[in-house]
Amino acid sequence: MPRLTIQPPSLFSSLEWGFSQVVVCGPGNIVSIAGQVAWDATGTRNAEGLEGQFRQVLKQVVIAVEAAGGVSDDIQNLRIYVPNFRSGADADVLAKVLVEIFGSENPPASSWIGVQALAQPEYLVEVEAMAVVPGKRQFRSW
Repeated sequence: MPRLTIQPPSLFSSLEWGFSQVVVCGPGNIVSIAGQVAWDATGTRNAEGLEGQFRQVLKQVVIAVEAAGGVSDDIQNLRIYVPNFRSGADADVLAKVLVEIFGSENPPASSWIGVQALAQPEYLVEVEAMAVVPGKRQFRSW
């Protein structure tokens, strides 16, 4: 379900950081995507460094949305968890990748959350997502 984004003038302009302040979407199937980390289907880490892992994790989020019959534009919200989040360096990496993947005009809403740790020490980022997929789309059969 395509996003309609709103940037209220009384809130800071978040577009250059790769996310929207408000996202509105129409009716459809709500798709909740569990936290994704940089592991492949065999449980092997498949990316290095924060930027590499973040890119891989977002690819996996899109794979999950596609499995529910959606596309990346159906992603409405991201929750990004980073252990020991550093507001300068880590924020710059997240913003760069988000803008490259979603653009700076109509990106999904997001929350960037610093946490003490993730499930395994090699995880540098974890992303949960919510998408709204139009009801007429078909789920991918496995």
